[in-house]
Amino acid sequence: KRIEAVRGQILSKLRLAAPPPPPAEGPPRVLPEDVRALYNSTRELLRQRARLRPPEDPEEYYAKELHRFPMEPPGEGEG
Repeated sequence: KRIEAVRGQILSKLRLAAPPPPPAEGPPRVLPEDVRALYNSTRELLRQRARLRPPEDPEEYYAKELHRFPMEPPGEGEG
């Protein structure tokens, strides 16, 4: 039931009444060479940037300061 509910939510977000039919089987489509070249160059550029980026310090992930916010109204808890 939960899976059906999630499926219904996804379909409503996509504004679809029912899931689309599966793609028809046929010969594999061939990408144009310029599209393939653009994809490969972008992928290589991202790899180069990842290599040049300094490794992340795990300490930078965590907060450096602790903030405390009292959740009780003034006057309560005193006494």
